[in-house]
Amino acid sequence: MGNIISYDELIPISRPERDTSLVNEDETLKEIQTGVANFEEKLSLEKWVGDAMNDSLISWIKDFNLFHGLIINKNDEMVINKKIPVKFFEIPKITSNNRSYLKIIKPSTKLESTLVSNNIFSIKKLSTLPFIEDNDNNNEGYEGYNHVLVKCEKYEILLNTDNIKPTKEFEKAIEEALNSMKPLKALQDVFNEYGHLFPQRIILGRSLKSILPNLTLPNIDDVNDVNEIHELSKILDKLNISSLLTQKGRIIGRRDLHNWIRNTNNYLEIIEFDNIIPLYKILKTGHQEKIDDVLKNNYRIIMTGITDLTDLKNNNIENYKRINIGLSLESEDYEVFGLIITENNTKSEEIYVNFGLYDFDGFYAIIKKSKETSVDITKCFVLWMIVGNPSKLSVFSPKNRGIQVNYIKETVALQLDNSNYYKKIPFQGYKGHLFSVHAYCSHEPNINVQIIKPISNDSNSNKSIGSNNQKSHRDSLTDAVEVELRICVISTDYKNLKIDHKEEKTGVIYPLDVSISTEVNPEVII
Repeated sequence: MGNIISYDELIPISRPERDTSLVNEDETLKEIQTGVANFEEKLSLEKWVGDAMNDSLISWIKDFNLFHGLIINKNDEMVINKKIPVKFFEIPKITSNNRSYLKIIKPSTKLESTLVSNNIFSIKKLSTLPFIEDNDNNNEGYEGYNHVLVKCEKYEILLNTDNIKPTKEFEKAIEEALNSMKPLKALQDVFNEYGHLFPQRIILGRSLKSILPNLTLPNIDDVNDVNEIHELSKILDKLNISSLLTQKGRIIGRRDLHNWIRNTNNYLEIIEFDNIIPLYKILKTGHQEKIDDVLKNNYRIIMTGITDLTDLKNNNIENYKRINIGLSLESEDYEVFGLIITENNTKSEEIYVNFGLYDFDGFYAIIKKSKETSVDITKCFVLWMIVGNPSKLSVFSPKNRGIQVNYIKETVALQLDNSNYYKKIPFQGYKGHLFSVHAYCSHEPNINVQIIKPISNDSNSNKSIGSNNQKSHRDSLTDAVEVELRICVISTDYKNLKIDHKEEKTGVIYPLDVSISTEVNPEVII
C-alpha cells in the first residue's frame, strides 16, 4: 500500500473549474506534506522515497508516537504523552539492524525492573533526572526477578537534538512556568503534559519475554543470534521455559518461535528506548540555564516585600507586626532578613527589626526603636526578604533569581551585663553588599543589631562599652551566653533589589549600593 506524501500547487475550491488564470500568485497554496506537519522546510521527493525505510517513517510516526516525550508516573509506569514537544527539520537517520539475540537481565531494584518492562535499559536511577518522582528509595524485601528477553531488532532510528527543536506551544508553556512564583510546580505540570524524558535512539522490531524468580540460574551466556532456533531451544530448555510472552501478552510457544521471528517485519513495535535525556535538554540554551538555576539546591532569595507600619503604636518602644506573604510555602525552614525604611525612603538607624515565629503563610517582625528617636514609626515601612531553598519551599520569585545570596552564621559569646558589644564579621571569600544582620539568643529573644562602618582600620573588635538604659534589665545576668548572628550578603553584580509584595508603597526597587560593602570589614553592635 502506498502513502500520499505531498500535495502541491493547491488552489481554492471557490475558483471556477474552467478558470485557469492565476489572478494572484498568493492564491496558489504552498506544498503540504501529509503526516508530518512539523517539518519546517520543503523535503524533496527523493528525500522521502529514496529508500523504503524513509517511506515507512510517516506510518511509524503515527503508529508509535515517535516524537513524543516519555512520562514516568507516580506508579513508576511509563506512558507516552499525547502532546508533541518537538518539531524536526531533517529526516531522522534510519538504519537497518537485522540483529536477533537472547539476553538475561537481573534488575536490582523495583524501579529498574519497571523500566526494563517498558523497554528502557540504560537508566538505573531516576534521582539523576529532574521532575520525576523517585519512589524507589526503599527496596527492603525486594525479591528481584530475572527478565529473559528474546529481541529481534530491525530498524534503528536516531533523533539528533541538532535536527529538532521545541514546538512554540512547548516553549510558551516553559516560559510561563519559569515566570511563575512557584516555578518548580509549574514546570512539573508542564513536563507531566509534554513528557519527562526524550529518547534519542529508538529500536523497532519484536520482542518476547519471560520473567523468572530470582533463583540460582544455570551458567548461561547471552545468545547473539536467535535465528539459530536449535541453539535458542537449548537455552530455553535449560531455563525450563516452555513459552514466552509478546508485549501485548500473547503466548508464543517454543514450536512457534521460528514463524514468529520470520514475521517480524510485518508486526513491528518499539522494543527499546535508548540515549534518553531529560526533555528540557531539547530547549534552547537560555531556557535550559534558567531551569538548571531553579533546580539548584542552595540558598536563594525566595521573595521580597515592603509592608507599612501604619497600625503600630508610635509610643511603644517595642511592636510586633504580623506579615502575611500572600502565598503558602511548603516548609517553615527559611530565614527572613530586613530593615526599616523611613518615609523618605532611607534606611532608619534608630529603629531596629528582627524576625521570628515563621510559619507557612508568613512571620512576625519584632520592631524596636530607641527612646531618643523622634521618627514616627507609623510612617515607616519594613523591607523584608525571605531566604531559603526553593526546592523545599516551592516558592521562588523570578524578580531576583540572578542575585547571588550568601547566608552566614556566626556564633559569639556575650556578657549580657554589657549593653553593647562590638564584633567584626568574618567576610573572607564573601564579596558584596551587607544587607542585614540579625541576632538570636534563647535567653534574650529580641536582641538588636546595628551595622556600623569602621572609622579606621585599627578599630578594636570584641570591645564592650558602657551600660545603656534600654538594656538595663539584663544587668544582673553576668554569665556569658552564646548569640547566633545570621548574616545576609548580596552579590555586588546587581544594583537593586526588586520588590514582590508591597502595600501602598510606590517604589518597587531598593538600591543595594546604599548598603555597606563587605570590603570595608564592617562591624556590628549587639
